[in-house]
Amino acid sequence: MMAVVGWLLVSRNSKPHLALPVPRQALVGLTRAVSFSLQTITEEQSLLQQDRRTSGSWRDRCWRLAAGDPAVAIWLVSEEKQPRGREATGTNAEPGTNTKECSAGQAALQWLDRLEESLVTFSTPQGMPVLKQANSVSVQELSAITGMALSDTDTRVVRTADTRSSAGRWLDQLLRETSSRQADRKEMSHQEVASIVALGDGDPQVAMLHELLATAKSLRGLFTDFAGSVSSARLEAIRELAYGAGHEINNPLANIAARAQALLYDEHEPERQRRLATIVDQAFRARDMIGGLMIFARPPKPNRIEVNLEELLRSVLASVELTAEERGVRLVLDIPSSRYDVFVDRGQIEDSLRGILANAIEAILHGGTVSVEAVRSDHGSCLITVRDNGIGMDGETMARMFDPFFSGREAGRGIGLGLSKAFRLIDGNGGSISIESRLQQGTTVSVRLPGPQS
Repeated sequence: MMAVVGWLLVSRNSKPHLALPVPRQALVGLTRAVSFSLQTITEEQSLLQQDRRTSGSWRDRCWRLAAGDPAVAIWLVSEEKQPRGREATGTNAEPGTNTKECSAGQAALQWLDRLEESLVTFSTPQGMPVLKQANSVSVQELSAITGMALSDTDTRVVRTADTRSSAGRWLDQLLRETSSRQADRKEMSHQEVASIVALGDGDPQVAMLHELLATAKSLRGLFTDFAGSVSSARLEAIRELAYGAGHEINNPLANIAARAQALLYDEHEPERQRRLATIVDQAFRARDMIGGLMIFARPPKPNRIEVNLEELLRSVLASVELTAEERGVRLVLDIPSSRYDVFVDRGQIEDSLRGILANAIEAILHGGTVSVEAVRSDHGSCLITVRDNGIGMDGETMARMFDPFFSGREAGRGIGLGLSKAFRLIDGNGGSISIESRLQQGTTVSVRLPGPQS
C-alpha cells in the first residue's frame, strides 16, 4: 500500500483547493526536477543568450523528471493552465514579461515559488491551513480515476506524448466529482491535518526536498536583490546621462533657433523662407525632446490637488481623438457613474496618460480598439486600465520599454519617451504602473493613482 508523505494543492481560484496525495516515490521525481531547475537558474547567469535553455525545453525536462506519479502529473497540468504574469511597479522595478515569453531561469524561479506554496509535508507545513479547507482526494479515488494501482514500489513513469492530455482528463474528472460532493464536504480538524502531515516525519526524501527548496528560496532572493541593484544603478546612470546631455544640448539648440528666426524675419525669397522655417521647426522639436528627457531625468515636483477623474480622462481622450480617427482606431471609455477624485498633479498625469494612449494607438496597425477603464479599489485608490488589441510586445521589448528613446517600432510600437516619462511622473505622484503584453494579443497598461486625501 502507498504511504502518503505529503500533499499537493491544486489551486481553483475562489473555490476550495484540491489536495492530492503524494507518495514517497513521487518526491524522488520532484527532487530531481527541483535540482535540475536550480542548475538551470545558476547556468543562465553565466551563459550567453543563444546558449541558454528555452523555457519550453526546461519545462519538458521537468515534466519527464517529475510526472511519473499521477498526482504530480495532475498538479503540473493544473499549473500550466494557470495564467501567470509579472508586473513592474515602483522606481527601481524593471518591467517583466509573461511566463510564455520569459527565460528558462525566470520560468524555473516562478515554478519553484508555486511548488513551495503547493507542497504540504512535515518539513513544509505552510500550506496546512489551506489543506484543512481543501477537497482532499483519497488514494483509492486517485487510483480509480487514473486506472493505476498506486504503490511505493510502482515505478511506472507516464512519459509518453499523450501524458499531458491524460493528466488533463484526470484533472477535469476530479474537479467534476469534487464539485458534485461540495455540499457534503466537511472541513478537516487541525488534529486530522497534523496527523496526515506527520506521516512524512523523519523521511529522508522529504528532508532532502525541503533542503533543495530552501536553497532555491535563498538563490531566488540573491538573484532578485542583484537584479534590483543592477536595475536601480542602470536607471540612475541613464538619468544622470540624460540630465547632463540635455543641459549641454539645450544651449546650442536655443542659439540655432534664435538665429534661424532672425534670418527668417528679414528673408523675402520663398524657397529660403521655407528652408529657414524648417530649421526653426526642427530646432523646436529637438528642444521639446530634450525637455522630455530632462523630465525623465529630474521630474518637477508635482503640485497635487484633488482632480475629477471623469474630467481628467475625457480631456486625455479628446487630445488623442484625431490621431485615433486617422488610424481607424475606436476609443472606448468606461468610468464610474458616481463622481470620484484622484489626488494628483493634473498636468503631469494628463501628460502621462496621453503618452500611454498614443503608444496604444500606434500599436494598432489596421484598425482596432483602445479601451480605457477606471475602477475604484477597496483601498481608496483608482485603477485606470488601458487595453489595446494591437501587435503586442515580446520579452526583449518589454525588458527595455521604460528606457528613454528605446524604439519598439519593429514590433509596431514606437516607445520613445512616452512610457519613460509616464513611469517617472506617475511614480512621483504616488502612483504605480504595470504592463502585461503578448505578441499578437495586445497590451494592457494598468495605472494606479492615489484617491482623495482624508
